[in-house]
Amino acid sequence: MHKSGAEDGMRILYVHGINQVAETYGKYFASHGHFFSLYEPKLTGGNSPLPIKLASMPGRLFDLRQVVGRLDAKFFDLVHIHWASYGILGLTSRIPFIVECHGSDVRTRLQHPFFRSILTPVFRKAAAILCITPDLLPAVQLVRPDAIFLPAPIDTKRFAPAQAMQLPRLRNILLFTRLDPIKGVDVAVEGIKQFSYRYPDIHVQLLDWGALRNEYRERYSHHFEFIAPVTSYEVTNLINEADVIVGQFALGALGLSELQAMSCAKPVICSFRYDDAYPTPPPLFRASTAEEIDAHLENLYQHPEVGIALGKKSREWVIANHDYPVLAGRLEELYRTIICHPA
Repeated sequence: MHKSGAEDGMRILYVHGINQVAETYGKYFASHGHFFSLYEPKLTGGNSPLPIKLASMPGRLFDLRQVVGRLDAKFFDLVHIHWASYGILGLTSRIPFIVECHGSDVRTRLQHPFFRSILTPVFRKAAAILCITPDLLPAVQLVRPDAIFLPAPIDTKRFAPAQAMQLPRLRNILLFTRLDPIKGVDVAVEGIKQFSYRYPDIHVQLLDWGALRNEYRERYSHHFEFIAPVTSYEVTNLINEADVIVGQFALGALGLSELQAMSCAKPVICSFRYDDAYPTPPPLFRASTAEEIDAHLENLYQHPEVGIALGKKSREWVIANHDYPVLAGRLEELYRTIICHPA
């Protein structure tokens, strides 16, 4: 067994930098005496319908050959694979591997016979399976009962309030989610519409992104502003320009959008159903219907101090539960355990 990674600096290979999670962890590990490298697979056809996805599979598998030869103790101590389908690399690995699940890679695929037959041997061989949101655990634990919820890491120094919080009346609303049925945007848009139609001076922004973008532009472009998705380095400014963030209303779990907004001390309105996943529940304006969203917006409009207070608590909660150094410390301990005691 190669021991230098456990006793000295570990050598970690990350596969797929989805949502900059790997880069965020890598930054921590590099500053703590470890070595990390990121391999980004070819994504052609990844978001296409199943027939096109299958047709593009040979080219994508050929691309993966570039990294297979480096899954060896001569190069790395452990490989951390983001996105479940890339876990197939683990079946060729000569070092321990972890698979981290992010959402649609397992949420529906584990119910599909074809994908389940591929993922089951991968999950069973992996040294550990991580889920980035608690809603993924039930499906994953049917295959790996010991799957772990490790929350999404947030750089709370980067995602921070722009300035001291003031008490302006609510003017700017940001629907900070993809326009897609899986995000429950029909509920979100209806609730925002009910509120904003009573107050014509309210400025509403929607991301021009997702399966419903064309339909929503046609229906609401005269009332709402549709903005192109910004780069990851511009997200903080986009959040800080809003007075309130409206999130998702279908999955009941916090995604990066909601967490980044909370880290910026913005009040967030969304659905959340997994209180037991955390030591304390997240401070949110919870809603599941358009009427509840409308009522929360009205309350914030009439009582801006309520939003300021909730935003402050939200940032404190994210720092306690999602700050990346805290989570990286937990991950570092897991890495050392796996490297020192491989199965």
